[in-house]
Amino acid sequence: MEYLDNLLEILYRPLYALTVFVALIKYPKYYNTPLMLFPVILMYTFLTEILGYVTKNYEVYHITIFSAFAERNVIIYNIYNIIFFSFFYFVYWSYLENPKYKRQILYGSILFLIVTIANTFFQSFMIESQVYSYLIGSLLILYSTILVFLERKKLIEKHGYKYRSIKWISIGLFIFYVGYLPIKVSRYYNYLHKINEYAHVRTIHLSLICILYICFIIGLLRMNRKFWIVPKR
Repeated sequence: MEYLDNLLEILYRPLYALTVFVALIKYPKYYNTPLMLFPVILMYTFLTEILGYVTKNYEVYHITIFSAFAERNVIIYNIYNIIFFSFFYFVYWSYLENPKYKRQILYGSILFLIVTIANTFFQSFMIESQVYSYLIGSLLILYSTILVFLERKKLIEKHGYKYRSIKWISIGLFIFYVGYLPIKVSRYYNYLHKINEYAHVRTIHLSLICILYICFIIGLLRMNRKFWIVPKR
């Protein structure tokens, strides 16, 4: 188990970088689709991870703007989660064809925005993880992936290669959030009751990250230009 822990700690950040590299190489295949900003989101994820690590572990980088929360650096991730969720809501809203599904994503996005704003009144956005906002955001991501799976058979029959890569992206997101949501809830519970986290939780978290980005890479590698053509509405 210790060997696995060390291996995951070494691999998961380079895996971010590898995913960015593959996304950039494959960019001509999807530059004119709703995923056009996917490399930007991946680079933002990588930079957020690096910034979060640096501000937490290296005091020399605790510049003025981070002085009040350098130990927790939670605001970096709070901002990131809003942008990350919003991007995928747009992607799923764009790719889904069923008007009912599209409305559900739209209404869910509005709910996420309302909860995100309301959450700031219960938890400090600067120094506390926005748990309620994250839970709603994650559940909506999970629901969006389920909608893709429900619609997929009809879309394959209608558009051939369409949705092959979004399938792998959705699989990765589904696995990650199904596994990480309980961890998020347990961490919040432990935070409230001052309970130390079990060592294996970190291992599970990093494993989920690796699975997520491996699925992203598979989806990017399997894409085909014909696959990415978005039908006219």
